[in-house]
Amino acid sequence: MTAQPAAPRYSDIQAEARAAAKAVLERGEGLTAAAHAAIATADSFWTRVVATVGLDQQIAAIQCGAGCFHCCHQMVGVTAAELELVRAAVAALPEPLRGQTRARIKKVAARGKKLDQAGWWRAKLRCALLDDQGRCLVHEARPLPCRAMNSSNAETCRRSLAGESLQIPVLAAQHKVWGSAQLGLAQAVAEAGHGSKIVNLGTAL
Repeated sequence: MTAQPAAPRYSDIQAEARAAAKAVLERGEGLTAAAHAAIATADSFWTRVVATVGLDQQIAAIQCGAGCFHCCHQMVGVTAAELELVRAAVAALPEPLRGQTRARIKKVAARGKKLDQAGWWRAKLRCALLDDQGRCLVHEARPLPCRAMNSSNAETCRRSLAGESLQIPVLAAQHKVWGSAQLGLAQAVAEAGHGSKIVNLGTAL
């Protein structure tokens, strides 16, 4: 009888993301490359989780998609590596889009400067990186917490943003995988001397 592969553990992805980012930083490739490495590692790990655990049905139920941005009204904590990744993506936008985006970034940062997580949500501060149709302008460079977000009921998300106290149905494993990957990335960044602080993307850009 062939033994079944062991289910991947969240501690595994944390260690793998840390190792991948650390290797990049030791080669002198910089913070942006370290973020890319951690994200690629998390993507690969998630594929293994889905294949091993069997999450196809749960993934099929997720309703998130382009232009669905209810969750993009909350504080997003990022490492120094993810911050540099997003900054580089904004800098690569063509004009006049780049200038318009930077103007929105300044406006959101000014409004959210003194808010905590709950206050940010109540204020309905829309992410400055969304276009007029609610699509992420830096989707390929979005940080790990954004990649972790998911919901199987977009209407519940809409009502929650509108002020109702509701429990959004999520695939917890997705949250944990990308969250654990961010912990690993944060460790590598700190060990390389770039600081361990997690900052608010909305005010740090």
